[in-house]
Amino acid sequence: MAEHRLSRRQWIGGALAAATIPRMALADDLERRSRAEGSLLIYSNMAEYNWQPIVMGLRRRYPWLRVDAMDMGPTEVFERYYAETSAGRRSADIIVSSAPDAWLRFAGQQQIAAHRSIEDAALPGWSKPLPGLHTLSADPMVMVYNKALLPPQMRPRGLRQLAAIAAANPRKFRHRITTYDAEVHALAYAVQWTAISAGRPGGWDLMAKLSPYVRVESGGATMLDKVTVGEYLAGYHISAVTVLPKMRDKGRAEIVSWELCADGTPVVPRGIAVTRKARNPASAALALDFMLGRTGQIAAAQGGLTPYRHDVGEREVPYLTLDGIARRIGRENLVMVGYDHRMVAQNTAFIRKWDSIFKRFDG
Repeated sequence: MAEHRLSRRQWIGGALAAATIPRMALADDLERRSRAEGSLLIYSNMAEYNWQPIVMGLRRRYPWLRVDAMDMGPTEVFERYYAETSAGRRSADIIVSSAPDAWLRFAGQQQIAAHRSIEDAALPGWSKPLPGLHTLSADPMVMVYNKALLPPQMRPRGLRQLAAIAAANPRKFRHRITTYDAEVHALAYAVQWTAISAGRPGGWDLMAKLSPYVRVESGGATMLDKVTVGEYLAGYHISAVTVLPKMRDKGRAEIVSWELCADGTPVVPRGIAVTRKARNPASAALALDFMLGRTGQIAAAQGGLTPYRHDVGEREVPYLTLDGIARRIGRENLVMVGYDHRMVAQNTAFIRKWDSIFKRFDG
């Protein structure tokens, strides 16, 4: 009997085909079950304009799927889920939130479903920080300033430079710089804790230098609006997800400019997961896989989010990619907000010090 040997090409082709069959079968099974479910409920801290391109993409891919995406605070998404599921009511099938400390608590209560995305192999390790938890986007915090009120020599490109400009012009800048208040919600706390703890662009010493010129606020849209009308001259560590889509307004763009903080730009991973008590788990799995895929990442970018897949180029998106940010300011100046248990443990002490620095000047 003649011995039959497989060529290398035949062997690889057969192995790939064998590996593809379970994946295709899984996808077919999810679609079959999703058709029976028919709907998907998402809780997130994203506005309707952020979701619109993603939802349109999902409807094109899965036309039977009705998607409801609700916008609420980064911590409220979890609190509402806890309240509804404890009462036996329907709650979110997917949660999207940029609050790492809240995700740590959520995982600790075993509320993340054990979904392994078909996109996992194409995603960087840091984007999968906890079992079942993925990253929808990696969104930078930016600086904004009123260019109508600040001459070119006073327009900052970094936070240390902004502090130096303010110190040289104390009367002009007193109480006219703004940033998120670390005390008001989890996203603000995560950003400020990470930047200060990393010392990039500076720690508590830099905060003390800035404090006579800073008033803290609770929301990015409020800060941007107040910079636009001139109540503030500049703002720092403001979410690009809020800023960049609003800069489409030509009137605003004539008044306000934005910058990546050259001496340290915080980048916030926007966590996404299927919930353990999802009523529509198949639809949730399909939607999550779509959002993590290349097409979904480009759709997210259309809504103002920042894709982090290496196969999404800057020319394919209207704003930024994570690789593009690294090229602009240097990868060493990316300050990645992580899922660090110290962030939770140090909350009380950090907020006490934050208040002592930034709120002693109130009034």
